[in-house]
Parts: sequence; C-alpha cells; structure tokens
Amino acid sequence: MERLDDEAQRSLTRRCPPIRGREGLAYALDGREVVSYCSNDYLGLSQMPIEAADATGSGASRLVCGDLEVHRRVEARFAEWLGHEDAVLFPSGFQANASVLPCLLSKDDRVHSDRLNHASLIDGMRLSAAPRSLLEHLQPPKLGSREAAPRDWWVCESVFSMDGDGPSLGDLEGHLAGGGCLYLDEAHGLGLFAGGRGRGALLRARPTITVAPLGKAFGCAGAFVAGSKVACAWIRSHARGFVFSTGVSPMLAAAIEVQLERVRGPEGEALRGQLWRKVDRFRTRLGASHGQAFPALRSPIHPIVVGSNARALAISARLLDAGWHVQAIRPPTVPEGSARLRVTICAGHSLEQVDAFADDLLRCLEDA
Repeated sequence: MERLDDEAQRSLTRRCPPIRGREGLAYALDGREVVSYCSNDYLGLSQMPIEAADATGSGASRLVCGDLEVHRRVEARFAEWLGHEDAVLFPSGFQANASVLPCLLSKDDRVHSDRLNHASLIDGMRLSAAPRSLLEHLQPPKLGSREAAPRDWWVCESVFSMDGDGPSLGDLEGHLAGGGCLYLDEAHGLGLFAGGRGRGALLRARPTITVAPLGKAFGCAGAFVAGSKVACAWIRSHARGFVFSTGVSPMLAAAIEVQLERVRGPEGEALRGQLWRKVDRFRTRLGASHGQAFPALRSPIHPIVVGSNARALAISARLLDAGWHVQAIRPPTVPEGSARLRVTICAGHSLEQVDAFADDLLRCLEDA
C-alpha cells in the first residue's frame, strides 16, 4: 500500500479506463464521447467481422495434443510471406520474446540491446545466459572477433513503440553482412511497410529471427517467430512459453489467417494508403506549420515529449475534455523525465478529425 501511495505522489498511478460502445476509433470513456489517438489499430482491422471457427480451444500444449491443421497452415503461410523457412505461433508478442530469447541465446553468444527496447525483449535477454551490452538508442553494435564469440546478436525493434523511430536499414544490413545475427521485433512495423511484411523485408538479407506480433496493424492477437527450419525446430522443443503453454486457440489461428489475406491483399494496400495520408496530414499540421519535431522514420507513432508526469497528465485531461483520448505515458514505460503524449494516427481517422485534433493538441500544449 505504501508503494501505491508513493506512486500516487509522483503522478504515476495507472488504471485501465472502461470504454463502452466502441465503433471504430470512437467510444464512450468515463461517460464522455471521445475519439482515440492512442490505439495501435493502425489499419482499423480489429473490428472487421470474421466468421467464427468451429472450435475454441487446443486442449493442451501442441507437443502434448498435437498440431491442428490450422496451426500448421497459418505458420507455413506466414513464413512464406515473410521470406523465412518456418514460423512458430505464440499466444502473444510478450510471451514470444520472453520465451525465444532465453531459448536461442547461450553463454557463448554476445547480445547487444538497444537501450529503449520493449520490456518483453529486456526480460527475454535477462532470462538468457548470454552476456548483454546496452547500446545507445539506434546505435548499431560493433562486431567482435568470431573467436571471442561465435554469434553477435543485435536485438532491436524495427519501429520503437514509444518513439516512433527505428534503426537505419543500412545499419541492419551492415550487421548481417558482417556475420552478425539480427533479432528484429516487428510489432509496429508489421502490416505497414513493404506490402505489410515489415521493415525487415526491405533488407537484402532476412533477419536471423523475425518476431511478428499481431495485436497492432493486424488487429488480432498472438505472434509469429520466424526463422530457419533449424531455429524453429529448436524453439518448438525448448522455448518454455511454447512447450508449457496451451496451444493458440484454433479460433484465433483462423482469424489470423483471414487477417493475413487482408493485410497482404488489395484491402491492406488501400488501408495503408489511407493511413499514410493521415500521417502526412498530421505531420504537416504540427511540424511544418508549428515546428513540432518528429522522427525521421515515417510511422504512425508521434511522441510529444513534455517532461514531467504531472504536465503529461494535465494535457491528457484537457484533450479528454475536448473529446480526444490520448494517454499520458510515464515511467517506467519511458525514461524518467521524458513523460509524453504518445499520439498514434490510424487509417480510420478522417482528415477533418486529424485537423481538429492537431489544433486542440497545440492549444493544450500552449495552455498546460
């Protein structure tokens, strides 16, 4: 209880606000009608209707009860789409990272981690036996001699969830070309770049491991871990989050299969076009017109860093009064002193909503 009181004094109390009557990006929040600018549903696929599957559960771990046809089929289709030999389906991106990294990394490896990596990546590396070095944000690792360590792993996100930036393609390619291994989390790149395949698909060589969480642009849940047949066979036998977890529901696996066809097809291409038009409109409104700086990487994530926790909460509250839902992001999600509004633009926003929100955001920033 004392720790909760301490967090309250530092403006760090969190809650899950109840929402009602969701239609697209609009819903009722604490009795107010609002439009969301904090969702990761970038393409608006999370509310697309899907015919229900004929089963809801897998019964046990897939190593105990076996694979259902839909498990094998969707893993094969996803691997082929990403250009990998094989893929393994997990219940969530967090479970995938926390399970696969300790499974793949040994004490003889070296692992280089971006300082701003997601908590699931950090936890996975901590659970591994590999020595870990922290990299300054977006800094590529320096490869050591093959005699000192057989494998140098660079673990990073293709698009960073709280900053909307990402490593340069040149740095990623240079690491692979130099003999390094790349573990690339595509949580916020999948569905958006390279026909939906993520930023890793823009590289001349595939990442060693691609993690593809499905709760953002895919509008679903679960995550694929894609790589070589040997790597995926090892993961199926040794990743504790796969071995000791009930297999992904066939209902979810079937939904993922439908979303894959949407994302990779004409519907996905049209939605990406809509998304980038809204992103460009927002950036122009705040950047070119009012000097707000954004990451060089064009992504739907726009961090408005305000510094103090109290100021971030105050701006979030004022935006809520104006009909916009934008959460204040505070430590430990972001470093101390970098509390922010994390604004996400989605295909489902209208251009009029983008303009009105941008104007209200600027007013709230000036007033707070």
